[in-house]
Amino acid sequence: MQRRHITILGRERELAVATSVVQSGGSIDVVGTWGSGRTAFLDALCDRLGQSGWTTLRLSGVASLRQHPMAALQFPGLLPNPDMRPSIGGAAQVLHEALRDERSVIVVDDWDDLDEASWGVIKGVRHALAVPIVISRLQGRTARRTPTGLDASASDSALVIEMTPLRFEDLESVAEQVLGGPVEMGTMSRLFAKSGGVVGLMMSVLSAAVRDGRLRLVGGLWVATQDLWSPALRGVVEAQLESLTDDARDALEMIALIGSADVDTVRKLVEWSTLELLERRTLIQLIPSGSRRLVTVVPPLLVEYYRHEPVAVRRIRLTQAISEKLDPATREEILINVSSTPREAPEHDALFARLVQERLRTRRLVSGAEWRVSRDTDTVQDYVWSLMYTGAPESEVQTVLDQTDPSSGSLLSQTQFVALRARWTAHVKHDLPSALRMLEDASEAAAEYAPILTAAAIGLRCTLGSISEDDVVTLKVDDSMPSVARAALRDCQIQVLVILGRFGDARRVYREYNLDVSAALHMPATTHAHYALALFGQGEHEAGMAITTRGVQEAHSFLDIEAARAIAAAAAVGYALAGDYDPIDDLLGTLLVAGELPHFPAGPYRTLLTLASTIAARRGNIPLAERYLRELDSHFRVDGLLPAQARDWPAAQLLASAGDIDAAADLLWNSGTALWARGGRSSALLILLNAAELGPSPERLEHVARLVEQVPERLFTAQYDYLRARCEGDPDSLVAAVAELVATGRPGTALTALRRAAAIRRESGENDIAEAIDVQIAALLAALPRKSIDATRFSSSAITLSAREVEVAQLVAEGLTNPEIARRLVLSIRTVESHVHRIIRKLDLPNRQALREYIDSHLNS
Repeated sequence: MQRRHITILGRERELAVATSVVQSGGSIDVVGTWGSGRTAFLDALCDRLGQSGWTTLRLSGVASLRQHPMAALQFPGLLPNPDMRPSIGGAAQVLHEALRDERSVIVVDDWDDLDEASWGVIKGVRHALAVPIVISRLQGRTARRTPTGLDASASDSALVIEMTPLRFEDLESVAEQVLGGPVEMGTMSRLFAKSGGVVGLMMSVLSAAVRDGRLRLVGGLWVATQDLWSPALRGVVEAQLESLTDDARDALEMIALIGSADVDTVRKLVEWSTLELLERRTLIQLIPSGSRRLVTVVPPLLVEYYRHEPVAVRRIRLTQAISEKLDPATREEILINVSSTPREAPEHDALFARLVQERLRTRRLVSGAEWRVSRDTDTVQDYVWSLMYTGAPESEVQTVLDQTDPSSGSLLSQTQFVALRARWTAHVKHDLPSALRMLEDASEAAAEYAPILTAAAIGLRCTLGSISEDDVVTLKVDDSMPSVARAALRDCQIQVLVILGRFGDARRVYREYNLDVSAALHMPATTHAHYALALFGQGEHEAGMAITTRGVQEAHSFLDIEAARAIAAAAAVGYALAGDYDPIDDLLGTLLVAGELPHFPAGPYRTLLTLASTIAARRGNIPLAERYLRELDSHFRVDGLLPAQARDWPAAQLLASAGDIDAAADLLWNSGTALWARGGRSSALLILLNAAELGPSPERLEHVARLVEQVPERLFTAQYDYLRARCEGDPDSLVAAVAELVATGRPGTALTALRRAAAIRRESGENDIAEAIDVQIAALLAALPRKSIDATRFSSSAITLSAREVEVAQLVAEGLTNPEIARRLVLSIRTVESHVHRIIRKLDLPNRQALREYIDSHLNS
């Protein structure tokens, strides 16, 4: 489908109105921002009028030819001799001839760039013939009656049709028609957010993303596999800024730097005249927030443009200006210290950490200035958040909470303040019952915003208590609720559904959330992370990883540490499910150096620490694993209910790495049982399936089977089919389980299944069949995306040999006997025998020959 037909989706009503007005002899002004689809709208209008028998005379203004009289009339070929300068009378005669049909209309695109002489002739002919005129002009320019603002004593009335941003569903239809297929919901949500509903901007993003390979077709859906920002978009963005004064450019970048701030705060940085100019140009928007009006930069793509600008003198100058104008006493807090890059961190990690700290200090300064003026509930949220993320002592945060008037501000902010204090009470004072009572007691006074407190209470129980199916009903959304209340309920509802293992329902609510555009404006990054977990649960691992990979990159580009950690935690779970640990190292290396640990939200950080400890134990770095585990214990007293938030994961890994497989299995079994009792079904099943694999028994297998029947999602059924085949020692069933394991993103478990099947065949003397399975193993290893990954990490039993054990195993694979190994390594024969026995037990292998084959296909692959 051609572009001009695609971009009028969502404009059908305006197109019908414009057609009716023109056919009645009226004139139209089509007004919109860059990329709003003004030209496409004129194209569609001309087509529709043409189908009704109307004659359209189509003209366009050209900025570079604005100083050349009659330039606009020469390009359509209206004037007979383009080499001669036409007279006004001659040009008017030509237009009279072109418009002799009674049903004629003049259509002028980019009217702002028209030369005055052409406009004068057009206006004269329009008065003489009484033909309607349709023009398109840029929104935000000062109102005028001629293109360059000449004085005029008269003006024709015209109906103004504004090219407002498209709704989510209309923009989604445009994207699907441009790409020729459906767009994954999370990707579409970000396209909508980036473009602000401006169709031309979205199409520019789509074009650049497809060209750069950032947007790909995955399983029939277009999915953003990386950050959607592209250097190619600089030109699109800069076109919107080219006519701004230097002061206006500085103002816009400062607002983008500090984020949404109260208009009174912004006024300390920017003159009223500049703010008015930016508002007329639709580059800023004032958003009501309780009793305040927040100033934010639009479209959001502009903010991303500034985030991708290199850190240089300009940024230092603007940051210093913010500090000096808001609070001179804290100037040094906000200045960029370019020499503070940690030497031990990789360059990109250090840069990210520095930029995050710069943004957090800026936010703390701005929000603190706003709060100190009013000390009300409207300003306290941002200030407390920034204090936590910049490492302020608990006493300082407590003082801010105590000195805030709970009855001040809007009803919404008062309600949010109650939720904030409840979270503080639960997470910092470790008093969940008091926090829940606080929320319940405030519910009646919160009136229409009471659902926010309901969601806060269930959210605390998701982290520190227990949940049940009844909570899903409690979180039911009513369309009559305020949008922020609907958003709070849906955020919590998706989280609860993922915890309960109801992944299909979680995805349904996520889609409803996105379609509820006013509520979706409040959607946090954690919701996207929970959506990715739902995709993992339903076996759509590749789509889930695409969302998290892109989400982490986008959070980095916006210097949003909270979003980066939330989505990175989901990404880390996906990598761990696949047995792919190097990317988790990259995530940890970036996010553990980029900011303080806030008291809440604590879930993402808990996940990252849990996996960091687990991976360290797998690799034999016991001191590091134990250090991470101690940090977990110091911050978190209760396991979270989401996957990979149980401290027994790394604790069991440490036991297994020491060779105590039975104790590791028992620890995991008890942990999974406790999580199931608290309602954490998805997390519990992952743990119980691993426990049953480490310490198999008919009783455990039967118990897990009953639980999987209650949560029959692909992630669990695939793992259970493998587990049953392994427990029964059935090589055919092990091989049969491989396809579903791979399809659901579990290549590590698939490799384990194949290796176990090959070992069973060899034990039975069926070497030909075993060799055929070896071919499958080699093919699967070759298909893994990162060839550098050590395949030993793909053991589903999560065991990695120590450095000495790897050395011994390599010598066993070379065919050396125990005495030969003892002489080579200068060890006693008894010590070597102990090592070999421990290695065979760790890897769950039947004998020394199987160990040789394992090492050949793993360590030497």
